[in-house]
Amino acid sequence: MKLINSIIELGKNNLRNINIRDNKQDANINYWKNFLSEYTANRDYRDEYYAWISCVLALKAVYCGNFGVGSILVDTNGEIVSFGHNEVFYPYFRSDRHAEMVVMDEFEDKHKMVSNVSGYTLFTSLESCPMCLTRLIASGIKRIYHVGADETGGMTNRMQESMPEAWLEIARGQEFEQAICSPSLTTAGKEIFLLTAYQLYEKLMSRRV
Repeated sequence: MKLINSIIELGKNNLRNINIRDNKQDANINYWKNFLSEYTANRDYRDEYYAWISCVLALKAVYCGNFGVGSILVDTNGEIVSFGHNEVFYPYFRSDRHAEMVVMDEFEDKHKMVSNVSGYTLFTSLESCPMCLTRLIASGIKRIYHVGADETGGMTNRMQESMPEAWLEIARGQEFEQAICSPSLTTAGKEIFLLTAYQLYEKLMSRRV
């Protein structure tokens, strides 16, 4: 129960920092803030609380002006040891600052002596892209679970046919799967990402003109 309470408190703290103004974009953010604030977890689902906090962090990313993806890293005791969200556009442009990258950078910087992470689990609110998938394979994290699928940009469900053979060999024994959580959280993971996805995609494309 102590573990669950710490996750809930982390989520509430992040939700409190999302201050809604009065425009169409913020109305959408407010909808999901209310949804996540009032959400009642279904304990029949193994990953319910981790999926929930991942979605909270994704909404925080949207509020800050970034792609709506949140991620956490959980140790062998089930405790969150690193968390973060997409930071590609804010506070300044960083092309590598996807949510999974933020979380792994923080963890590896703070735990330089940890050489075996096979007992760790990473949760992400949205299926990982090719860049993040490769990073996670190299990291050695045993289990990587996504809350929402990304049919157009995700790589997890394309691994076998798209990854080079050498990377598939390195990934042997790792689990890249859908998180076991309620369907409403699966929907939240996808819909929160879509709040700014197309707008920020255009910003990325504009850097090529």
